[in-house]
Amino acid sequence: MSHIFASGKTFILPILLLVFISCVKDHSLEITPYTQGSIIISYSHKVKGETLKFDTLRYSTSTGNRYQVSDLQYFTSRISLHSLKGKWHDIKMDDGIHYTDARDSYSCSWWVKDLLPPESFDSVAFIFGLDALQNTTGRFPDPPERDMFWPDILGGGYHSMKMNLKWQNDTMPQSMPFMFHLGTGQVYASGIVNPDSIIGYVPNSFRISLPIGLDLTAGGYHQVILEMNVDRWFDGQNAFEFARYPSGMMQNQEAMFRAIRNGKKVFTVKITN
Repeated sequence: MSHIFASGKTFILPILLLVFISCVKDHSLEITPYTQGSIIISYSHKVKGETLKFDTLRYSTSTGNRYQVSDLQYFTSRISLHSLKGKWHDIKMDDGIHYTDARDSYSCSWWVKDLLPPESFDSVAFIFGLDALQNTTGRFPDPPERDMFWPDILGGGYHSMKMNLKWQNDTMPQSMPFMFHLGTGQVYASGIVNPDSIIGYVPNSFRISLPIGLDLTAGGYHQVILEMNVDRWFDGQNAFEFARYPSGMMQNQEAMFRAIRNGKKVFTVKITN
């Protein structure tokens, strides 16, 4: 019996190799062992340096508003790494688009199967949201990405971000909901906020570039952590006052513009090997 088991073991390695090669072909990967590196892009969410906690009215803005986060979902796209040789290397997996739900740990890690060259990289850049070419209605037929849709009458496509909040200040007897939603903006004739008076649209996605020290010269796997500092959405270049926008941000380009100016400084990046 032991002899049979020992003989069987000799077939295990070839079978595993065959399975691995088959999987590689399914994903159209070209394997060059030990000479190229792979990355995992992870998304983390902090408030003033501490991990974001949901559904608790524990955070405060610089203007004295207390708030809590109920939901946080967003897209990043056109992710690219800049090498010291001067070339940008675009992430092609999933068309370079990733959907993140801060409540779902699975969506907060993106194992990028692109095999990057054995070089050193000094920056990472990406679009927050989807740019005008990628932000097309019907692109995502299935949830959860499908549920990020932006109404066609307001420009169509998808939200860049849905962050649902509750907020309160000292003059309020109870907290109130606030939809901190980013997406396509509208230009209205004579300033009348009515879908029938829309004369143009504003693509509110924006590019972020961050310095990194990523060395893939020895190959292997590396983790690129994109850390969203949630408090900076409200306390950045423009202090954001919830009371100024009682109906939320949708159909209010001024509110989205103020949020976007803050959003350009929301992310930081870390590298682990």
